[in-house]
Formats: sequence, C-alpha cells, structure tokens
Amino acid sequence: MKKKLLLFFLLFSSFAFVFAQNKAVTGKVTDSKDGSPLPGVSVIVKDVPSIGVQTDASGSYSLLVPPGSHILIFKYIGYKEADLPVKGNVVNVFLESDPKQHTEVVVVGYGTQKRANI
Repeated sequence: MKKKLLLFFLLFSSFAFVFAQNKAVTGKVTDSKDGSPLPGVSVIVKDVPSIGVQTDASGSYSLLVPPGSHILIFKYIGYKEADLPVKGNVVNVFLESDPKQHTEVVVVGYGTQKRANI
C-alpha cells in the first residue's frame, strides 16, 4: 500500500512539474517603416518585470516566459511602446517611430540638454 501511495505522489508531482515549465518565446523586432532590424530593444514580461532581454544586432531575441504570463512589452528609445500577447512560440514585432520622442532631447558630445535650453 505504501509503495502504491509513493508511486502515486511521484507521478502526480512529475505531471505538475511538466505543466509548470517556462515557455521559450523567440522573435524579431523591426522598424515598421523600412523593416530594418532594431538592436537593443528591451523585451520584458509584463507580469514579471524582472524577466527580460534585449535584442541582438539582427533584432532577434529569445526569452523564457513563465506560465500564466501572456503579454510581452517592447521598449526602444524613439519608438512607441508595444504590448503584444504571447500566442505561440514566435512573436515578431514592428515598432512605430514616435516623433514626439525625437524632439525632446538633443545629444551633444559632452552631455545632454533639453532643446528648450539651447
């Protein structure tokens, strides 16, 4: 009887472990105007902000999403933030340029200043 009970608990715990595994999500982030890859885009899991990656030089990323998390946030300077649902193992994104962010800060060789101060 003890042997059967132990076997039952081992099987039950192994099924729970299998269903609670993280899901691997990959994709590519590109510019919506010309389709060029965007390196350095932050990809963050909405429910767990401590889990995130940045895209590589070709705009590609790979991320382990925990169970129960269904939305990825894509952030990049000069582009509008995008929140997309995870519906499979591949999530490709086209980010739109945000003209408001391009005029807010002027970068100079030795520091940064707001445009209004120049």
